[in-house]
Amino acid sequence: MQPSSPPDAGAPREPLRTITADGLAEIWPAATVVDVRSREEHSTAFIPGSLNIPLDELGSRLADLPNATLYLLCGSGKRSSQAARMLNDRGYTTVNVAGGITEWYRAGHPVTYAPASENPPKPPRRRTLTGLLDLFRGRPHHNS
Repeated sequence: MQPSSPPDAGAPREPLRTITADGLAEIWPAATVVDVRSREEHSTAFIPGSLNIPLDELGSRLADLPNATLYLLCGSGKRSSQAARMLNDRGYTTVNVAGGITEWYRAGHPVTYAPASENPPKPPRRRTLTGLLDLFRGRPHHNS
């Protein structure tokens, strides 16, 4: 449901709807999955087709949310439950994914991982004591 006017401030909050990773897998990929983890976390591993809107950006990116039930996900369920409360208060229909991507992964459901770096970091150079002394004295040196 697309947001409507904010609910009455005195009205009681509706309980959060939740779903297990296995329950989400039954309707995925047709479900709209919004991952509220940081960009760095999302880029490391994510559910294919998920939309990444970090929790701290969610309030300013409401226009990026589709007009559909939003299945909210984070690493364990804490941030996504915060996002669900915020979006519910703004009139969105949300479902929190219990256990987040951790449970999704543990249950064996598809996860896309960041590709391995083509340029892995080089190990730090080791210098010998003689090489360090030469460097300190300004002489050419050889690493051995």
